[in-house]
Amino acid sequence: MLFLRYMALCAALLCVPSLAAAEQYYVTDVQEITVRTGPSLDNKVVQMVKSGATMEKLKDEGEWAMVRTDTGKEGWVLKRYLSTETPVKVQFEDFKARNVDLIDKAGKVEAIIGKYGEDNKNLQQNLTQVKDEYAKLKSDYDVLSKANANVTEMTKNFGELKAASEAAKQEIDQLKHRNESLQDLSDVKWFLAGAGVFFGGWLFGYLLGRSARKKANRVYL
Repeated sequence: MLFLRYMALCAALLCVPSLAAAEQYYVTDVQEITVRTGPSLDNKVVQMVKSGATMEKLKDEGEWAMVRTDTGKEGWVLKRYLSTETPVKVQFEDFKARNVDLIDKAGKVEAIIGKYGEDNKNLQQNLTQVKDEYAKLKSDYDVLSKANANVTEMTKNFGELKAASEAAKQEIDQLKHRNESLQDLSDVKWFLAGAGVFFGGWLFGYLLGRSARKKANRVYL
C-alpha cells in the first residue's frame, strides 16, 4: 500500500502543469487582492479575488494591469500580485485532489487484485479437485480395462473349452458308434462260432454214425 501511494505521489508531481495558458494569470500566494475601478488605490473596489483565482490581463498601465476575472468583471489590480506561474497553493490543492483520486484508484486496483487473488485461489482449488477426479476416473478406467481384458481372456478360454468340449463329444459319439459296431460284430462272431460248433458237432455225429453203419453192413456181408 505504501509503495502504491509513493507511485501515486510521483505521478501526480509529474502531471502538475508548470505554465498557464497564454495571457492567463494567477493571483499570487496572498490571501486576497482587490479589483478596483481604476489604476489607483483611491478607486472603488469592485471585487475581492482569492489566491489561485485566474484572470485575463487586458492591458498594462504602470504598476497596474487591467484584467477580466473569472466571473466576467473587469477592473484594475496591482501587477505584483499577478503571476503566470501556478501558485503553490493551487499546485498543492491540485496535487491533493490528484493524490486522493490516485489513492482511490489504487484502492480499487488493490481490491481488484485481491479479487483476482481470491479467484485464482478458487481456481487452484478447483484445478486440484479436477486433477483428483481425473486421477480417480483414470484409476477406475484402468481397473475396468483390466477387468475387460480378463473378461476377453475368459471369453476366449471359454470359447476354446467349448470347442474342445464339442470335439470331445463328437469323438465320444464316434467311439460309442464304433463300440456299438464292434459289439454287433462280436455278437455275429459268437453267433457264427456257436453255429460252427453246432454244425461241427452235427457233422461229426453224422460222419461217426455213417461210419458205424458201414461197419455193420460189412459184418453182415
